[in-house]
Amino acid sequence: MAVTKGGEPLVFWGAVDLHRYNKYKGLDFEVAGDKVRLRAITERDLAKLVEWDEDEEISRWAGKKFSCRDEAREWYLEKPLLNKRTLAIETLGGEFIGEIEILNVSWRLHTGELRVVIGEKDYWNRGIGTDAVFAFVKWIFRNYSINTIYLRVDKENHRARRCYTKVGFRPVGKVRFSPDRSVSPAHISGRGIAATRVSGSSGSGSGPSTHLILMELSREEFFEGLFSADS
Repeated sequence: MAVTKGGEPLVFWGAVDLHRYNKYKGLDFEVAGDKVRLRAITERDLAKLVEWDEDEEISRWAGKKFSCRDEAREWYLEKPLLNKRTLAIETLGGEFIGEIEILNVSWRLHTGELRVVIGEKDYWNRGIGTDAVFAFVKWIFRNYSINTIYLRVDKENHRARRCYTKVGFRPVGKVRFSPDRSVSPAHISGRGIAATRVSGSSGSGSGPSTHLILMELSREEFFEGLFSADS
């Protein structure tokens, strides 16, 4: 079995892993950061997730995902997990404040896309997002055969871009929106990573632009940065 530099096994998500993940529906499963804990999404989280999805200030950057609570339940609790993982973000005191996920996983390319939302605005600009992203990326690279994590961030979302840069992500290309904020693979410039549809308001002024920055982080780059920081 292949291992990371730290000796942890690299595995594919499959039936055994899905069985383990189903056991993580309680609070006993956690990924710990310095400021937050990451845990499995539960039924009681849905109301907040839908509330954040309907918040225009949040969805202007993160995009709107659902039209109703049933769609949210299907995505978080019922949809097959072979190409995504979603975890809740909570404070060390147990307050549910956001979500983080890797989706659009390609096992052929060993890539996945990162998405993170801090839904409770009182926790913006406090380093919470950076801590959550760092803990999640470290968990993914140590436990799964993902070699590269990529993300798309609005060029005007400077707070998010600073967060991703601190973790080690670097810009590799741009994605251009059509007026309805949709993205097609032909608009990707970078390393041939296919895009999926992104929805949201086109906005104006301080709102989202018509361009996204494509950023990437490889396992090798992440652990080299980690080891350098520790040395």
